[in-house]
Amino acid sequence: MPASDWPVRVDPVFGCWLSLGKLDKDGYAIHEGKRLHRVVYEAEVGAIPESMPLDHECRRRRCVWPVHLTPVTQAVNEGRKLWRNRVRRATCKFGHDMTVNAMVTPEGGRICRSCVRGER
Repeated sequence: MPASDWPVRVDPVFGCWLSLGKLDKDGYAIHEGKRLHRVVYEAEVGAIPESMPLDHECRRRRCVWPVHLTPVTQAVNEGRKLWRNRVRRATCKFGHDMTVNAMVTPEGGRICRSCVRGER
């Protein structure tokens, strides 16, 4: 499915690709029985390592933007859900300084402003 066909709305502040489609019981967007963030990640980035969940850096389950998704171990994913761990993170996955360059989503996640602007 081409990216233009995904039912999403781009959040103008955080850059999240928020799904407009159906949600599963846990609040994740679904498409043809699969979680949409996994489908989009595989289409845009590549295969997800086996037995690794995708962590939503923005903490928004509806978000399917691959920039906000990181394959991590289950233990890391659970640890990142803790508020203290998210606040302590000093850099984003691309090395930008998160101490001065972060935006906080309504769900409590932190997003790098440089990444939202497309700076890599």
